[in-house]
Amino acid sequence: MPTHSLDAIFPHWPTDTPLAAILLREKVYASTPAAQALGLQTGMRLSTVLALAPGIALRDADPGAECQYLQQIALSLLQYTPCLAFFDAHTLVLEVSASLRLFQGPRGLWRRLTGTLNTLSVQARMGMAPSACGATLLAWQTQSRQRRVLQASSLRRRLDPLAVSLLPASKAYTQWLQGIGCRSLAQLRQLPRKGLQQRSEPALVHGLDAAYGTIDEYFQWFEAPTHFGLRHELSHHIEHAQAVHHAAARLIEPLCGWLQTKHAAVSTLCFKLHHEKGRHAQAPTELILKLSQAAWQPDDFLTVLGEQLRTLTLNAPVIAIELNAATIEPRPGLSQSLFLEPAQWASHERHLLDLLCARLGTACVLHAQPNADYRPEQANRWVPALGSPSPGASGRAKRATPGQARLATRCTLPNMPSQTRPFWLLSAPLALQTHNNRPIYQGASLRLIQGPERIETGWWSQSAHEARDYFIAQDPGYARYWIYREREVLQAHWFLHGLFA
Repeated sequence: MPTHSLDAIFPHWPTDTPLAAILLREKVYASTPAAQALGLQTGMRLSTVLALAPGIALRDADPGAECQYLQQIALSLLQYTPCLAFFDAHTLVLEVSASLRLFQGPRGLWRRLTGTLNTLSVQARMGMAPSACGATLLAWQTQSRQRRVLQASSLRRRLDPLAVSLLPASKAYTQWLQGIGCRSLAQLRQLPRKGLQQRSEPALVHGLDAAYGTIDEYFQWFEAPTHFGLRHELSHHIEHAQAVHHAAARLIEPLCGWLQTKHAAVSTLCFKLHHEKGRHAQAPTELILKLSQAAWQPDDFLTVLGEQLRTLTLNAPVIAIELNAATIEPRPGLSQSLFLEPAQWASHERHLLDLLCARLGTACVLHAQPNADYRPEQANRWVPALGSPSPGASGRAKRATPGQARLATRCTLPNMPSQTRPFWLLSAPLALQTHNNRPIYQGASLRLIQGPERIETGWWSQSAHEARDYFIAQDPGYARYWIYREREVLQAHWFLHGLFA
């Protein structure tokens, strides 16, 4: 990550601020390629910078922001392997041999890593090789675009033509190596080993052997913090809720890496959108992201967050975003069978419900729930598909009282009859006319083809007592209807109650 200092101070600098530089004690600490093309160099004084590039964007170095940015990158990459270490101040190494199969091979893993780094706005160079030092040299070199090597024999062919100056330990011996005509790694390997050890530091020979994989490398692996909490300071103010999505993604990626190390999942995320301080300062806007089941993949959070942001209105510009994870829970095990199992189908269904609830509101996404009643119009009730409706929601889905909840747990559902039921039940029975004691619907006489099915219930309540004989009827066009006739009435009437598909 040769430009991680710029990435931390100037997010999206290749498009937003292509002409920029970072100063440390009024001297150039880092600069963009466009600034370097105008003559800017590391260590150049501020007065010279302003003379060469009057319109350049300048910021002071922020070691704290750079360190936090590196921590975010490291946490995000823990999604792919727990073996991650800092090679130097600008380079991370990942041991991914055990992850290749999980991510569909080297190319699949390469694509996933690239996507994560793009989400974090990291301008990174990547290399893949059997050795960590070899992968680092492939990432640093600019002679070839081939930066993925899987075999040791191929690694030797890739490294041999590279410049000796790529080895960090060779900086102190640049003039001596050039004086003896040693410019490539292949030429360095051909030098007598004893003579090279006598005329240089052990680090040079060690780095050369490590690059070619002839000696083992040892690293101190990065350890994730015990608790997760991140804050992202925005480089510009955000006035529209939809723009929060990309900034929030830079926090969700590290969260998922942290969850991976804990083998955990989370169902509730708390975002705090901080506003400007001052005389008219406002309290941070809280955005609670709730999922129906715990998740640990970025897409599971980002898709629902995108829908929820559609309905969010910002009262003031956002200058920073903070993310905290609520109580985590152990991650459920998943089957690796060929076909999806019921639990995995249920997971996909719950994710769809999360999206619908985020877009429409909890009170607008309902599902049918059986009720302990034989009457067709009372045998079903509609309840929120995910949890309880939000305060002030539509009265179509009301919160059950504690007494009703206890009664529901004690009541057992009735044994429903096995007779055929219609596809569509009318909200209220429709009275039918009769001719020669036969019911008529839309001018057509109905012929009874099945029944009766007697339903008598509610006798304990004078107002709810129902006694009906249900029939399946058919008209001359072979359309079928679910009708019933009242019992214990002097002049019984026919009613249409349902339609068959």
